Amino acid sequence: MSRARLLAHATTQPVVSWSAASILRKIIAVLAVATRSVLASGGCSACDMLCCAEAAERTAERTKVTVAIVDGQPVYAAEAQRVLKQVLGPQQADPAALPVIQAQVLAEIINRRLVLAYARRRGEAATAAEIDSALSELGKRLQAAGSSLKEYLDAQSLEEADLRRQLAWRITWNRLLRKYVTQQRMEEYFDQHRRQLDGTELCVSHILLTTKPGANPPDISELIKQAAQLRAEILAGTLSFEEAARRYSSSPTARDAGRLGYIRRDGPMVEAFTRAAFALQPGEISQPVVTSFGVHLIRCDAVKPGDKKFADVLQQIEDGLARQLLEELAAQQFLHSTVEYTGAWPHFKPGTTELAPQR
Repeated sequence: MSRARLLAHATTQPVVSWSAASILRKIIAVLAVATRSVLASGGCSACDMLCCAEAAERTAERTKVTVAIVDGQPVYAAEAQRVLKQVLGPQQADPAALPVIQAQVLAEIINRRLVLAYARRRGEAATAAEIDSALSELGKRLQAAGSSLKEYLDAQSLEEADLRRQLAWRITWNRLLRKYVTQQRMEEYFDQHRRQLDGTELCVSHILLTTKPGANPPDISELIKQAAQLRAEILAGTLSFEEAARRYSSSPTARDAGRLGYIRRDGPMVEAFTRAAFALQPGEISQPVVTSFGVHLIRCDAVKPGDKKFADVLQQIEDGLARQLLEELAAQQFLHSTVEYTGAWPHFKPGTTELAPQR
């Protein structure tokens, strides 16, 4: 995957939960049915879904709190809150991990803004005429279905300006994708990510550290330090992974020395956990991995090779290349844009996964 400046971090940094790809997958699962039926003419990408989540600001008029400013344009708390809600769903995040997830949500929204700015700078953004045409086509399809544009906007709690921004993103992003996702790039991506794509399964064990009940305020940095110390002791041979799991892990697997069994790249664990696990070779132990459950140390115990071929995973390859493109373009545009944070929402220090102090 891309080593894009905004999202690429040294391997010594803790791996952050709810990666950009993970956020988008969660949004797709919630919004795909409602959005594809009226917006997609076929092939809406993961990033198309994010614009829908951002645009549907049901409480925008009451929550016009600015959390960031990209090239003079505000990012409102309502946008970030809505995306966060879609990401978490019914799941309760560990209080210590929640600010990290919130920061990743905001980073994803900002990346999308940066890509739009990149397209405008390169003359590849949707034109007003293209947006007008798409809006007209949507109106015709809604009318044919016995509805109207006004009813659709009301049902989604959208203003027309929000919908136009949504359509602008879709047109622009599809244009960029068509240029980038070539047969050659797809084949190269498959070769570079074969283990993640071919159905390989990993047998893994983990240690889960969580905040103590009633801890206030919860401090994720302390859990990361504790996990890093445990990892150092395990690598030094002064403590076995199994014993550390039994003593310190909050997971039900603690009684089994942390053994989880086999996992696939597409589940059942959350994205950040799985992504970190699939970067390991047998016997290796991950850096601290932050998820909504807490902080994990993950060990790869065994690998069961997969047998899926290139033709079997075309959609996954396209999604991976789309994510790669988004990261690369956002990183390029970052050098030409101004991104400011107000402190009203958790965010990372630029170029790191370290939370910035909130005001």
